[in-house]
Parts: sequence; C-alpha cells; structure tokens
Amino acid sequence: MTTINYEQLDEHLQHIIQFAPTLQSLHAEDVSISISDLDTIVLQLQSKELEVENMLGSKLTSRDPMLSVMRSKQPQILTIPEELYGKAMKVAIAPILNAQQKVIGSIALVASINKQVELLQLAERFADSSTEISSATEQLAASANELTNHMTDVAEAQNMLRQQVENSAKILDIINNVAKNTRILGFNAGIEAARSGEHGRGFSVVAKEITKLADKSAESVNEIRNLLASMQEKVSAVEQKVMSTTAISEQQTAAIVEIANSIEKLTEAADDIDELAKKI
Repeated sequence: MTTINYEQLDEHLQHIIQFAPTLQSLHAEDVSISISDLDTIVLQLQSKELEVENMLGSKLTSRDPMLSVMRSKQPQILTIPEELYGKAMKVAIAPILNAQQKVIGSIALVASINKQVELLQLAERFADSSTEISSATEQLAASANELTNHMTDVAEAQNMLRQQVENSAKILDIINNVAKNTRILGFNAGIEAARSGEHGRGFSVVAKEITKLADKSAESVNEIRNLLASMQEKVSAVEQKVMSTTAISEQQTAAIVEIANSIEKLTEAADDIDELAKKI
C-alpha cells in the first residue's frame, strides 16, 4: 500500500473526502465508505458492523466495480451474498464528477443487509406457516360442515321417529277401542250363554276367552303406550342434544371462517413484508 498525498488530488475530490465522515454519520445504517481517484482507493471509512478488508492505497483492478462505474458514468447497486464475506451486503457505487462533468473518482457505500435477509426469511417462513394453517383450517371447516350436515340428517331422522311414535300412539288408540268393543262383545256373549242354559255352555267358554283376550289387549296397549311415552321423552332429549350440537357446530363453522379470513389477511401481510424486504 502507498501513502496518499491528498494535496495532489482534484480539489472537488478533496472536498468529498472531507465530507465523507459527515456523510457516514448522517446515514441511517451503519455503512463503510470507500473513495477512489481514477485508479487508487484514497479513503476508506470502516463501519462498526462490517469487517471489510482495509484497501486504502490499493490499486483498482480491471474487474473492480468502482472502475467499471467510472468508465460507464452510471451508478451501480450490487448485492453480495453472505457466502462470500460471512455477511450479506449491499454496495452502492457512483462516479464522482467535477464541475466540467469529468470523472475524477468514485465513491462506494457498503451496508450490511443481514437484518433484511433475516426479515425476508422470516416473511417466507411466516408465509409457509400461514399456508399450512390455512390448509388445516380449510380441512377443519370442511369437517365442521360435514358435521353440520350430519346433524341435520340426524335431526330429520329424529323428526321421522317422533312422527312414527305419534302414529303408533294413534294405532294404539284404535286397538284400545277394539279391545273395549271386544270386552263388551264378550260380556254380551256371556249374558246370552247364561240365558241359553245347558245349550249355551260352550258359547260361554268362548265368551270368557274373548273377554280375557280383550283384557290382555288392553293391558298390552297400556304397556306399549307407556313404552312409547318413554321413547317420546328420549326422542325429545336426543332432539335437544342434536339441536345444541348443531348450534355449536354452526358457531364453530362461523369461527373457522373468521379464522380463515384472518389467516388470509396475515398471509397478505407476509407477502407485503416479503416484497418490502426485497426492496430494502
């Protein structure tokens, strides 16, 4: 490395070198600043965060971006991956022109973008997680809808069962009326058998059996009626449970829809963060 004789540099370049520390302090990020004349690094201000090799006094190589910028008179912004120097960096290089618009040197600002890279990675992980959660929520919503439909089918089955119980009760009323009429018929037959004396003895036996059948029919009707009443109570209880479960299922479906909408908004936010991180 050679000693820099600043007095031999272009006056405009000297002013920029003097202003460089102020420029570094005013910059929002911790940056390193390098300034060159047409072929040599004449100033290098290190940053606290980046460990950049001290190139003060070094000659620019033919492939050096600073030399390329001076030749093209066009600024360049380069992104250096973490693999090269251990930290991801962004380099902004611009030519330095004098009052006659002649190139007299170049300036390069180097800033770490590790935080931006971490933000980008975080946004990508967040987007992936949001996608997985969204997929799981969709499956859960489908299951909730399926449960709601199932509960609707169960409720319809309960209604049919109640209707059948009510129809059975009507049939029992008819049977009960038949039993009453049969009992009256048996009673009348017994009276007629008694009047017939010896000739009505066989008919009397039949009349007694008819009466017994009527009594047993009436007893069976009462037992079945009690059984149907018990079934009716249980059907009503099950119906209440079904209605309660259906209401809960509908609430869960609504909650899942709200969660899905929130996740969609979070995914959109993650995409915005991803785009913002790429622009930084």
